[in-house]
Amino acid sequence: MTETTSEQQEPAGEPESVVGTESESDVGPTEQDEQVEQVAVDTADEPETESEPEAATPPEEPEPEAEPEAEAEPEDQRLGKRLRGQLRTLALAGAGVALSAVVAAVVSAYLDIWSVREPPPGAPRITAASEVWWDLLSDHHLVRTAPGSTYDKEPLLFGDAQDTLAHMVTEGGADAGRMRIRLILTNFTRTPATITSVRARIERTHPAPTGPLFQCGGPQGSSEVSRVVLDLSTPQRPAMEQDPEGRPTGQYPSTKVQVAAQGDPAYFDVEVGTDNATGPSAVAYEFVLDVAYTQGDRQQHLLVDNAGRPFVLAQGVEGLSQGFRCNATGWSALGQAS
Repeated sequence: MTETTSEQQEPAGEPESVVGTESESDVGPTEQDEQVEQVAVDTADEPETESEPEAATPPEEPEPEAEPEAEAEPEDQRLGKRLRGQLRTLALAGAGVALSAVVAAVVSAYLDIWSVREPPPGAPRITAASEVWWDLLSDHHLVRTAPGSTYDKEPLLFGDAQDTLAHMVTEGGADAGRMRIRLILTNFTRTPATITSVRARIERTHPAPTGPLFQCGGPQGSSEVSRVVLDLSTPQRPAMEQDPEGRPTGQYPSTKVQVAAQGDPAYFDVEVGTDNATGPSAVAYEFVLDVAYTQGDRQQHLLVDNAGRPFVLAQGVEGLSQGFRCNATGWSALGQAS
C-alpha cells in the first residue's frame, strides 16, 4: 500500500524517467556485459583468426595482384617480341645484304684479278672454235654422196646449193677435194700467244662414199682471200702460204701472228686439200688441226676439231668434170659419176 501511494504521488514525468533509468540501469549492465563479453570473444577470436591467415596471406595477396600484371605482360611481351623480331629480321636482312656485297666484291675482285692476269685455276688459257666453209667465187665445193642418192632428179631441196650440199654430207656423204676451216682462237691471259705452225693430225682413214658426185662454185672471180694451205696427202708438212696465183711462198706464218690477250678472238683461215683419186680406191681422212704457239717462254699445242668431232675430207677427182653441177634451179649432169 505504501509503495502504491508513493508511486501515485510522484509526478507524471518522474516514473518515466525512473523507469527509464531503472530500465537502462537494469538492462545496460547486462547488454554492456554481453557486449564486453562479445567484444572479448571477438577480440579473443580475431587474433587467432588474424594470426593464422597473416602467415599464409602475404604470399597469397601478391599472387592475385601479380595475376593482372601477368595478364598485361604477355601483351607487352608480344609487342616486345614483335619489335625484337622485326629488328632481328632487319638486322639479318642488313647482314645478308652486307654479306652479299662482300661476297660480290670478293668474287668481282677475284675475277678481275684473273681476267687481267691468268684464267681461273682449271680454266683453259686459250680456247678454239672452228667453222667449215667455202668461197664459192674461187673454190669448188665437191661432195661424194652416199650410195643411192638421187638429188640429180630433184630441184634444190634445201633453199640453195650450199645448204643442199651440206645436207648430203649429213646423210652419209663426205666433202671432197678442198675445204676451208676458219679457226677462232681466244686468249684469256695477259700474255699474247704467237702462232708458230699449223699442221694436220690424221686420226684415221676410211673408204670414201661411192655415191654420185655433186659440186658447186668455181673460178668465177677473185675473192681476195689470203690462202694458207694444208695438204692432207703430206700431213708431216706444216701449212704453207700461197700467193693469189696459188704458188707457195713459204711456211705459215711467214710473219709474226699473235692471238691478242684478255678475251679478244682472233680469226685464221686455213684451206685444207687432198690429192685426187678415182673409183672405189678413194679414201676419206678424219683429222684435227694441231696449232703450235708460244706464250711467254712456253711452247704449247692446241688441237682443234669440228665441234667435238674430227673434220672429214675425202679425196677429190681430176678435172671436176664428173657428176652433177649446180645451176639456178637444180643440177645438170657433167658426165658419168665415179
